[in-house]
Amino acid sequence: MKNRLEAALWGAFYGDAYALGAHWLYDTHQISLSEFDTKTFNDPLSDYHPNKKAGDFTHYGDQMLWLLDALSYEDFSVQQFSKLWQEKMQSYDGYVDGASKHTLEALDAGKGSLGCGSSSHDLSVVGRMMPLVYAYHSDMDKMMEYVKLHTVFTHMTKELIESAAYFNELIIAVSRGAEVKRAIEEIALAYSDTLQMWVKKGIEKSEEESIEAIKALGQSCSVEGGFSAVIYLLCRFSDFQEAMEANVLSGGDSAARGMLVGAVLGAAGGMEVLPFNYNAMNNAPLIESYIKKINEKQS
Repeated sequence: MKNRLEAALWGAFYGDAYALGAHWLYDTHQISLSEFDTKTFNDPLSDYHPNKKAGDFTHYGDQMLWLLDALSYEDFSVQQFSKLWQEKMQSYDGYVDGASKHTLEALDAGKGSLGCGSSSHDLSVVGRMMPLVYAYHSDMDKMMEYVKLHTVFTHMTKELIESAAYFNELIIAVSRGAEVKRAIEEIALAYSDTLQMWVKKGIEKSEEESIEAIKALGQSCSVEGGFSAVIYLLCRFSDFQEAMEANVLSGGDSAARGMLVGAVLGAAGGMEVLPFNYNAMNNAPLIESYIKKINEKQS
């Protein structure tokens, strides 16, 4: 199980870094005409990431790395993490999205860490939870609580709180050997009608080609379409790299989708299903060092 959850963590980071090249390009024809190399990492084609280069993370992956860093030296506390996050974000030269701006302004104004979350519906916060799943997989109750606190810190939206809990359960289930599609369907039964509808939409599209399916489900950042698009990719593809390629070539907020797809497929198959260059990301040495520290704390 530990091997699979480490693969899930690396898979989430890979899904973000791999998506950087075409992130937030919605014109799939433009992506197909570009020099995007589907076998490796790419410089960003859009203007949203001017300070990034091939192998870097988007602002999603960067924040996930900050969380992994925090967990490498202390138990999770949203109060302590918010201080690290605030310090990092104040000097951050990457893209600062609306939820981050709202949260940073609230922290700078003196609000507490549990009173500064935005009303954003962006799916990205769900994928960023993966370090918590890795660090606390042996205590499900604690892990679920920490995932919820991490979500509401920047995104105080019930749909995202529920989505984070769902994908948390899904990752753990497949890391224990559950078949992906069966787990997707069965775990959804314990959740709201809205979430079950999102799952159903993703499954129903799973026989269609990815570009058209994801356009129909929703390419944007919002959880309403992004959730279903992730389910589609997980039901359509069992091969890790094929899922990554289809996700990016489908355009839009591919990084948010990629983190979750990478986490689930990594958890399902373990380290051996990751691409050969998974640890060629520019921050791979930091990830390795943080994982080592977390493992040493737990031994």
